[in-house]
Amino acid sequence: MFLTHFKMTDMPFSEKPPIDGILKDDRIDRGLAHISFLASNATFGLITGIAGVGKSSLIRLFIDAYKTKSFNLIYLHHTHLKSLPFLKILVTALGELPSHGKEKVFNQIQNKIKNNNLTTIVLIDEAHLLDSDAFIDLRLLVSSAIEEYDRLKIVLFGHSDIKKELSRSRHESLHQRITIKYHLSPMTQGQTRQYIDFQLRRVNCSEKIFEEEVKNDIHNYARGIPRIVNKIATACLINAYIENQQKINNGILLKTLNDIDLIN
Repeated sequence: MFLTHFKMTDMPFSEKPPIDGILKDDRIDRGLAHISFLASNATFGLITGIAGVGKSSLIRLFIDAYKTKSFNLIYLHHTHLKSLPFLKILVTALGELPSHGKEKVFNQIQNKIKNNNLTTIVLIDEAHLLDSDAFIDLRLLVSSAIEEYDRLKIVLFGHSDIKKELSRSRHESLHQRITIKYHLSPMTQGQTRQYIDFQLRRVNCSEKIFEEEVKNDIHNYARGIPRIVNKIATACLINAYIENQQKINNGILLKTLNDIDLIN
């Protein structure tokens, strides 16, 4: 395998790297700053970005940074469910057995938050898949929690098309409550080069195994999206191993792009 071929100590360009394997570039730092502000000063936040751009990494970094602080952090991603099943998952995450009926489930959530000394921050991944009624329920939960000194805070993470749903008149009240908004953009060319170098150094490998021109080309084909950069870079390493090459040059990159159908 290419790990031995390149004398790597771990898998670079992993879909789920260890927490210290997430590069905190300027995009990520700005996102963390927005969520951190919400933790202390706001109740509703919205983080948008295209698929694979790093929203889940942003969530992981925030949870890692705040897990020892005075917050009850809840991560939810079962957003394909209807409103009531989704709320029941929230109840379960709060440590309760869900009751029958929406009103009782609502009361469970409210009572749990009211009686918890910690501020609860709910981080909802893939929020663009939420049922329309679920947005209304989340708004009602936050509205009721205001009397409890903002003990409930919610951050939605989703694709940009979530904005279209939130712009509907039935969600006007929710839209007004979203005071923290941040769009996580793809990496710039410089950030992509930095990302590739970081991942290689992390596994005790020289960043020079990828030619500089190849790094730029990877950025262009991946459009600066980390998930696609990972896919291309990993496939390049596999092809270099197969061909017994110690460097990833333009020839290996072109073969790789053909293999994974990124060029015709």
